[in-house]
Amino acid sequence: MGHQVLIIGYGNTYCRDDGVALYILNAIRKRADLNILQPDEDGLDQLGHPIDTIMVHQLIPELAPHLANYQKVLFIDAHQGTIPEEVRIVPVQEEYGFHAVTHHMSPGMLLTLAQQNNGSAPPGFLISIRGEDFDFGLGISDSCRSHADRAIDRIIDLAEAKSPLKGKDEKVLK
Repeated sequence: MGHQVLIIGYGNTYCRDDGVALYILNAIRKRADLNILQPDEDGLDQLGHPIDTIMVHQLIPELAPHLANYQKVLFIDAHQGTIPEEVRIVPVQEEYGFHAVTHHMSPGMLLTLAQQNNGSAPPGFLISIRGEDFDFGLGISDSCRSHADRAIDRIIDLAEAKSPLKGKDEKVLK
């Protein structure tokens, strides 16, 4: 079937906590003995491992063909305000309501596009980390780093299917 897991981080690495995905991806890459990604690198040229990681500014249709090579895809992004949890992990459902005018895709839209293009799409999960500082600048805030550090082991467990989510329930880390 191909590689086991693709982890897609997305967000603007030059807007502090919006770049939390890069922080998490690099922690995972270090554990896997892979080179860390710089803020301007996406990792698409380094695929081919049991757990692959890529970092993009936003989800785009060109990522859909890559999903066919994986058994599972994890999406990592920052959230603020409207989601009360510090870390939220939820299954991603395919979305069929594409908008005519949009500059981004949701994880569900990307899974739908992969399904339409490839005939199948892997199960997906969205891991959302609370951020507080989205001003211009590199590096994440201390509070966001604390949330991310607590989420990393859970993300690796989910990637390795050591403790998959039960049914359609969301998993919240406190």
